Amino acid sequence: MLRRRLLLLTCVGAMTLGTMLAQAPETTLTMSVTGTLGPVLQGTDPKGIDGHTGTLTVKISESASPAVSNTDYAAYVVPAGGVTAMIGTTPYTTESPSRMAIKLGANGDTISVVFRSQDNTESRFEAELAPGSFSTSVLMHPTPFSPSPQNLTPATSAAGPGSQFWYREGTAFTVLGLTGSISNSAAQAPNLGQE
Repeated sequence: MLRRRLLLLTCVGAMTLGTMLAQAPETTLTMSVTGTLGPVLQGTDPKGIDGHTGTLTVKISESASPAVSNTDYAAYVVPAGGVTAMIGTTPYTTESPSRMAIKLGANGDTISVVFRSQDNTESRFEAELAPGSFSTSVLMHPTPFSPSPQNLTPATSAAGPGSQFWYREGTAFTVLGLTGSISNSAAQAPNLGQE
């Protein structure tokens, strides 16, 4: 009899814990970049965005698992709509998944985001952060960097260090430096309960 009661109590406890975990609110990590594009480091800039201000926002769940990971690098899939940008007065949204990669390095940590916007332009943003901005936990799931915000120093060559933005339109490939800042925050989505 005692064994049945213990078994019943264990089952009820496991179901209650499972329900509580299933209802736990999701934490979303938001990274925001604001800056000025330029100078042109490579290409002809057919969109004419050199000198324009721009913003980029990336939203990803902190519970996401990396698609690829090793001792100093992790790449994550960002869901469709998780990357938005505004260059000058032109908004760009993603209708397909994007990719966010983080590389830890002795000289600095790097974030790169590759996305395809609604006009079928493939773009890549790359930011160089201070060394040790991310903990090694970022190799297992997305985590905030610190300190936040951080200033972005522009690249001075397409293959060199520094922050940059590139885009491909048809066969035209353009790389621009990026001066500005990057910040991040984490927030839990409200728990609306069971449907």
